[in-house]
Amino acid sequence: TETAESAYKARRQPRMPFLAGSNSADTAGNRVRAATKDELWARFGKWSEEAKAAYDPDGSTDLATLVSRANDDFGQAEPARFAANAFAANGSPAYLYRFSYVASALREKMRAGAPHGGEISYVFGTLAAGRGVTPSAEDLAVSRMAQSYWVNFAKTGDPNGAGLPTWPRHVAGKDQIFDFRPEGTAGAGPDSRKARLDVTEKATES
Repeated sequence: TETAESAYKARRQPRMPFLAGSNSADTAGNRVRAATKDELWARFGKWSEEAKAAYDPDGSTDLATLVSRANDDFGQAEPARFAANAFAANGSPAYLYRFSYVASALREKMRAGAPHGGEISYVFGTLAAGRGVTPSAEDLAVSRMAQSYWVNFAKTGDPNGAGLPTWPRHVAGKDQIFDFRPEGTAGAGPDSRKARLDVTEKATES
């Protein structure tokens, strides 16, 4: 009867534990398109200068990379943050992540980062299924860690557990992100994409 967005804004979503996130190169959808940088900045309307400062402060980033990053933020990262903010505001324990780890054998192929859905095989322990590569010891360790967080969350509504780096609850405005990092570790810290996500949110809301 309504969109998730309108329900969240009106706080009509259920009060329940919430876990969501996106990946470091999560460009699924490719809804942002631009033939020039000026065309890309124009998408942000009156926040075009803010977008330029957030995405390309020295003007040296190539257009393809900028469009890819804008797609990632618009289609995945900012909506995940919006949803986590909404559930946290509703009194629900919310947990937000970014999955940045890429399998050892695929790093040359996936230099931009983890693609859309890239975390799924880690969460479900299916790294060797139909991928054509043998998981490394590091890949398997990351998978065990991801499985532990998701199973804990499914059981208790909280991903934390013994032997795991602490995954703090999401707090709107604090701009922390829990990252499954490229080197195989995990932890919370300031979100380096804050400026990008902030201007994406402004342009989307407008």
